[in-house]
Amino acid sequence: MRRAMGTGHAFLLDPRALARRGGSWTGSVPVGRFARVADLVESDATTVEVRLHFELDPEGRCRVYGDARLRAGVPCRRCARTVGRDIETDIDLLVLSGESEAQALTPRYDTCVVTGQRVAVEALVEDDVLLGLPEYGCAAGAECPDAHSAARHASPAGESGNSRSDRPFAALAELVGRR
Repeated sequence: MRRAMGTGHAFLLDPRALARRGGSWTGSVPVGRFARVADLVESDATTVEVRLHFELDPEGRCRVYGDARLRAGVPCRRCARTVGRDIETDIDLLVLSGESEAQALTPRYDTCVVTGQRVAVEALVEDDVLLGLPEYGCAAGAECPDAHSAARHASPAGESGNSRSDRPFAALAELVGRR
């Protein structure tokens, strides 16, 4: 469940009014407005391209769906390089006005509690953008310069308990044994 702030932002929308008329919003939001995303990507990312559509669901609740895209430098946790990646994520959530309603729906639906009339675009999409960030900057293990060392240290299938990674001083013992 998301909680949205409705003040102090330049990109404010009235999601319920947009849903009543079947409206949409498309725009470029500076990455700096997404505080948590900006902390995780390199500064070469300048904007998040957002496309949102608003409608009322069969129960009359405000539904927001669409997508968000950005090109950003993502640090790889294996090799510590920063790799430019295209990040795309889908948005699909219900805008609700109360915590109790959101808690009742949360396991089944992604929800955002908006207590005021307006909400910042970034409050609607930042969680999904965060979830869309890749775990590793390098797209595939083969592209990562350290992928071969990670594979080398992995236990072969079926080997149990005595792998080198289970015995951290095994490499040292091998070196001492060679002398």
